[in-house]
Amino acid sequence: NPASCLRDARRSAVECGATCRETLQAAKDGCINKDHACVEGCRAGRAACVEASGLEAALEVCNDSLVAARRICRDTTTADSPARDACIDAAQQVAFQCRDAAREAARPAIDACRTGFRTCTSVCPPGSGTPAENPRLCRRDANRAFATCQRACREDMQIDRDACLHRNHTCVEACRDARATCTQPLRDQLKVALAACASTRTAAVATCETLYADGTPEREQCIDNAQLAAFICSDSAHEAVRPGAVQCRKDFRACALGCPIVP
Repeated sequence: NPASCLRDARRSAVECGATCRETLQAAKDGCINKDHACVEGCRAGRAACVEASGLEAALEVCNDSLVAARRICRDTTTADSPARDACIDAAQQVAFQCRDAAREAARPAIDACRTGFRTCTSVCPPGSGTPAENPRLCRRDANRAFATCQRACREDMQIDRDACLHRNHTCVEACRDARATCTQPLRDQLKVALAACASTRTAAVATCETLYADGTPEREQCIDNAQLAAFICSDSAHEAVRPGAVQCRKDFRACALGCPIVP
């Protein structure tokens, strides 16, 4: 059953990723020689604190509203028409503002969660080792090991998926390499465009902070407008590369389907 096999492959990949995350956290705790079990308890407390802040629930409401708005757009406009694009863009902007407002409302509570986490970890007992001479370098090495672990999980999943579909893995890997080559110019284009959006946002926020006093409604509205403009900019950047990305995916599927079938 290919569908069941693919689900198992995804489940194994999720479990593999969770193991990578646990290894990362243990390594970071070791960098400062803090008892890992104690710090894990602090992380659990922080997660419960964040949940109690209501942020996750508020973001879920925003996302559910976006899903409903997109459905209305699809039901009331013609596919691939400017009217549908405009409708979805407007819905995405409303959802962005909703998420932004939710984060701002929850910020004091989230800051308190972070402060509580730091206080909690500060009283955790030492671990079984010794602190790293350079904790920052130690954490960087831990992050690199985490990235390597994730790549291994991804490779294992790809092998499993190819086996589920009875496709020669070496051939499909060549198709993946071709897809990466196809999408690289698009990624480069997107990176430049997003950097320009971020730069414009930073300049606009700085202008807001210069023009208006801290804590005033005018400053907050000015910053919100700058953030919305940056979101629209980044959304346009993603839309600009989407047709090329879609074509790269189509070429990959055609390539993979042409790979030899194996038992």
